[in-house]
Amino acid sequence: MKLSNSGIQLFKSCRRAYELRYIENVYPLSSPEVLERGKSYHEKIEALLKGESFDLDDPKTDAMAMAFEKYVMPKIGKVEAVEEWFEKPVGTSTIIGRCDGRLADGRLIEHKTTSSALDEQYIAGLQNDEQILTYMWAYGVNNILYTVCRTPTIRLCKNETEEEFRQRCLDWYSEDTEQKIGTINVYRSPEEVAEFAKDLEKMVAEIGWCTNYYRVPSHCMKWGRPCEYASICRNYDPQMEYVGFERRERYHETDGNGAE
Repeated sequence: MKLSNSGIQLFKSCRRAYELRYIENVYPLSSPEVLERGKSYHEKIEALLKGESFDLDDPKTDAMAMAFEKYVMPKIGKVEAVEEWFEKPVGTSTIIGRCDGRLADGRLIEHKTTSSALDEQYIAGLQNDEQILTYMWAYGVNNILYTVCRTPTIRLCKNETEEEFRQRCLDWYSEDTEQKIGTINVYRSPEEVAEFAKDLEKMVAEIGWCTNYYRVPSHCMKWGRPCEYASICRNYDPQMEYVGFERRERYHETDGNGAE
């Protein structure tokens, strides 16, 4: 069994959603706008870190990437690897994933977007992100540098061109810059990482023997929007095909071998 951090977190949040995605292999054909925007931003800064250019196709994500180049890249130094795939055994299973990169000083680097200000509350929440512990455990490190970019809150004005709006979005970062884009270093002690490794092994075992994939109502409106499986989870029939969904190989992208 191969498990990603996102799969483990989905199992914790709602076993029914986990079953539909990772057991039945049913995937929505579309994603929420916020996820698509985050994906676009990641692709653009990946290009920048490889010394490449990116296509201008969305004023907001274009400006976010431009702001990353202007405010973040001078701070982070040399990047040794970009979008690095890893696999690490735990018990009889394997944890898989993709780290956004590694810095020359040995730290891992991860990129995030947010709709919130980069204030104390946001930074405190970031400290509890289990993804960082997964990566620390997988790579044997204790430091991760997060780059965080807030999505511009301004909108396209009437009669404004895309180029004008793109520039206005970039200019938006020049005021209260530290609240909108920057870097955050996260450290966890060796003891914390070791404790996480023990919990991870127990969770992987629990997923392996699970036969009861029950619904968790609190997940139905997580992030303030309906779960992507809300329209089919109550009366799902594996013999039927559903509009807006398709079946895929479980690990269909990201590592070259189809792993998610």
